[in-house]
Amino acid sequence: MRLILLLLLLSTSIPGCAPFPEIDAMGPDTGPPPQLLPIDDLLAQAGPQTEDPGPAVLARAAGLRARASAITAAPTAP
Repeated sequence: MRLILLLLLLSTSIPGCAPFPEIDAMGPDTGPPPQLLPIDDLLAQAGPQTEDPGPAVLARAAGLRARASAITAAPTAP
């Protein structure tokens, strides 16, 4: 089992050491960085914000927990 694990580890780690000449030939990007745009225009395109579902999810979770505790507390029929 240890031998199989060792072989698997070696077979997956050796390709990680391989050179990639296509990527190395590209070199560092010497161009200017992309321009940052204001986010207000993007938010306006997204439409109105939706209501936060957090309180509804918490209320539903509490209800499900109450139902589960009621089911576990109920006596079982023999």
